This record gives sequence, structure tokens and C-alpha cells, in this order.
Amino acid sequence: MSWKVAIGSSDGHIVNQHFGRCDRFLIYEVDEDGNYSRIENRIYEHLFTLQGHAENKLRAVAELLDDCSFVLVSHIGPGARAVLHGKGIQALAVNAPIEQALDRLTLFLRSGRESILN
Repeated sequence: MSWKVAIGSSDGHIVNQHFGRCDRFLIYEVDEDGNYSRIENRIYEHLFTLQGHAENKLRAVAELLDDCSFVLVSHIGPGARAVLHGKGIQALAVNAPIEQALDRLTLFLRSGRESILN
């Protein structure tokens, strides 16, 4: 089994982007053995040009990430978290280098726990 993880990073090294301001996501594939690799850069080109309510923008970004199981960003508000949750995507606020964040996520996934907080 494997999971796709979208990461908000401005430099490709640290999880440092606020979900609502990300114009691109680094997509990693993580397997159950804890191996991961970056498989693509997904760019959201319409972030600043999409008209309408902020919720419309959140839904558009959620559509962009609808094949991902997790989103790792430095900050995420409750509205964005709820939109992602509605798509079956778990959003996590992380302040760490990407490798460290993915190592923590894979430890959680391998643990079989139902909550990352347990």
C-alpha cells in the first residue's frame, strides 16, 4: 500500500507554506515500509486569479489534491482543514524539514494507530 502526500514548501527542503497561500505542492509517494520519493510538483496556477469567496479557492485547491491522502503545511485554518477532510484528505500542520516530517508520518502510518496524536 502507498499514499500520496502533498507538501507545502517554498524551497523544497522545509515544510514552510501556509495552506491558503500555497501556489504549488510537492507530491511524495510514501509506502508502508517507510520509503518515500518525490513524484511531482503540482502547481496551482489560479490561486491569485480565482474570483469569488475564499471557500471557492479552498475547494479548487482541494480538487487539485484529491488523489492525496495527506497534506503537510506549516499552517492551516479550520475551514481549509474541513474542506480537505470532506475530500478524505488529512491535513497536518508541521514545522520541520521535509525528510523529518515524512519520517514522522511514516512512523505513524506503520504504527497502525488511528490517531496521529495517540
